[in-house]
Amino acid sequence: MTADTSHATLRGYDVRTNGHNRSLSNSSMDSIIGVASAGFRLSLVLNAVGTGMANPDCDIHHIAKSISLFSLMLKQTGAAMKDGRGMTAQAAVDAATEISHQGQLVFDEIKNMTDLSQGRDEKGILRSITIAEKNKWAFKKYKVQYLLGQLEALKLSLAVMLQILQMRKAITSTQQVFL
Repeated sequence: MTADTSHATLRGYDVRTNGHNRSLSNSSMDSIIGVASAGFRLSLVLNAVGTGMANPDCDIHHIAKSISLFSLMLKQTGAAMKDGRGMTAQAAVDAATEISHQGQLVFDEIKNMTDLSQGRDEKGILRSITIAEKNKWAFKKYKVQYLLGQLEALKLSLAVMLQILQMRKAITSTQQVFL
C-alpha cells in the first residue's frame, strides 16, 4: 500500500481512494445524518408512547432503544465521512446512503405498525391501549422482530464501515508523519 492509495472491500463495494475525491456531495452525507435525526425523533415518540401506556405489554422501549442505537451508528458514520471527505470513496457514501434509505423504510414500517396516531384521543392526550389493540399487536410482534433484526444487520454494516473509515484515517495520519 502506498501513501496515496488504499483499498478495502465493503459489502460488495470496491472502495478505493486516491487522496482526494471531489465527487462526494454534502447532500448525500446530510441526508444520512437526516435519517439518523428522524430515527432519534421516532425513538423519542416511541418512548413517550411506552411511558404513557397504562400496561405496556409490548416492548416499545426495546424498539425505541434499537432505533436509537442504529441512528447513533448512522450519525457517527455520516460524521466520519464528512470529516474524512478527501479519503472517503463515493462507493462508501453510496453504500451508507443505501443503508440509511433501508433504515428509513424500517422506521416507516415500525411507525405504521405501532399505530402511533391511534395511541392518542381527539385532544391529543395519550390513552391506554385496548385489549383488541393488544391482541392486534401480538400478531404484528413477529414482523417487528424481523424489522429489528434487519435494523441490527444494517447497524453492523455501518459498524464495519465506520471501522474502515477510522482505520483509513489512522493509516493516513501515520503515513503523513513518516513522509
